[in-house]
Amino acid sequence: MLLDHSTSFADCQPVGLLMDFPAAVAPASSGRARPRPRTGGLLPNAMLETDRGFVQARNVKPGDKVYTLDGGAQEVMAVKHAVPRLTSLVHVPAGALGNDVDLMLPADQKVGLELAAVERLFDVPTAMTKVVSLIGHKGISAAMPEKLARIYLSFAEEEMIWAECGMLVHVACENGTEFEADGAFRELSLAEARQILASEDGRALSDAGKDEDDSRDNDSEDVLSAFDMLRGLLAA
Repeated sequence: MLLDHSTSFADCQPVGLLMDFPAAVAPASSGRARPRPRTGGLLPNAMLETDRGFVQARNVKPGDKVYTLDGGAQEVMAVKHAVPRLTSLVHVPAGALGNDVDLMLPADQKVGLELAAVERLFDVPTAMTKVVSLIGHKGISAAMPEKLARIYLSFAEEEMIWAECGMLVHVACENGTEFEADGAFRELSLAEARQILASEDGRALSDAGKDEDDSRDNDSEDVLSAFDMLRGLLAA
């Protein structure tokens, strides 16, 4: 700029021309969206009830038969393993969902609920909801996330399978490479699950209080009977 001759900027090009170079051009979209990670899935150590006894999910193979809610033992059509990724976990105490031992479940895994309130409200014996919706019910609580692999089973149809000696786990029906969004089982939203569980817990507390009152009434009757017997002996 401080040079003395008039041709100092003769070969200068505008900066805007740099946008025409290949390195500055955004790559064209391939038209194929990146696949979203699947939700749900079984942890490798989940115990499933099969025709050869309880087997960990990591050992289930295509051709094995797993017991389901309403279809008996159904054949596993395919087994797919997902690479370890950060998984939000929920701690489920023994007995909370029919499981016989304490266990960890993925927060987005769907489980079956067989509750009287579900049948009254929706006229179905079994509904499903994500485990995260059950936090606070029967001691179910959130746990620290971990990097864990997941296992996806597929059957000919959508199923509820038996796991952990009495817990129902939902398995979606695989249609090609995608899992069907609409299923045969009623799925409860977070709000619906909270309301239903609150009503069930309230009823359980009410029944427990009633049983305690009945027990106190029985104890009172026993005490009165003992006083009557003692009075009769003294009168004699």
